[in-house]
Amino acid sequence: MKYSNKYVLVIGGNGLLGTQIVEQFSKCSQVYALSNEINESKKDIKFKTIKLDIKDKKELHKTVKEICPEIIIHTAALTNLDFCEKNQKEAWAVNVEGTRNIAQICKEAGAKLVYVSTDYVFDGTKGMYKEDDPVNPINYYALTKYEGEKIVKELSNHLICRTSVLYGNHPRPNFVVWAVRELQQNHKINIVNDQYNSPTLADDLADTILKLIQSDQTGTFHTAGSERINRLDFTKKIAEIFDLDYSLVNPIKSDELSWVAKRPMDSSLDVSKVSKIKRPLNIEEGLIRMRDSQ
Repeated sequence: MKYSNKYVLVIGGNGLLGTQIVEQFSKCSQVYALSNEINESKKDIKFKTIKLDIKDKKELHKTVKEICPEIIIHTAALTNLDFCEKNQKEAWAVNVEGTRNIAQICKEAGAKLVYVSTDYVFDGTKGMYKEDDPVNPINYYALTKYEGEKIVKELSNHLICRTSVLYGNHPRPNFVVWAVRELQQNHKINIVNDQYNSPTLADDLADTILKLIQSDQTGTFHTAGSERINRLDFTKKIAEIFDLDYSLVNPIKSDELSWVAKRPMDSSLDVSKVSKIKRPLNIEEGLIRMRDSQ
């Protein structure tokens, strides 16, 4: 199915990534956004936001039937690791059963399903993971996302996009927004120096997903930023780009924090496969773009 002026449904359309996907796809498609909450301040008439809980299969089915989307992009999830660890029933209901509802409806509607997953499906023992490396979730959030992947893979027309440490301008806090805010207020912050990821600008990921759909890709892609970095060095880059005082940053080890859920030590992603279709931004490029779009 080649991409041209399709009807697109973005699930989780008010989130950090969903907002950017809606923005990108609205330029060339008829876009609808589903969210479990509505941002009343949005007055954009290029798309319609519908309030809906993905756990409500009946309403979800009714809505999809009315819209008849050819592409459904599923970005909604409970992503707070410690919350998922302590509230496993709720995490399963949203991240697994909600995804199952969407997948079943995609199958009935003949729609392509794009599922946004996570680097945390890996255990973090080696880093720079490729798409065909074995997964081994070490926390409940990661387990639910991997269960979601397995459900999505049952569809013939699917696209799984694994990403890492999403950041960007958005009302809800993400790591970069939090770090910038704290340093701007001259607050000292503790940052781990032994956890590695592939930080990803949400705007760039939205563009990557668009390129993958336009080129009619299926299967699994690692769609993250192009650089592996630990959180401390990432924070140093943030301070440099946003002209903030890095001396306020205190390096610590992960075991000094009282996290409930285990974190992979190195879940960085190899993006060589997706780079053949669209070059992901590096860290400096992503942070500059975020800074300049404020």
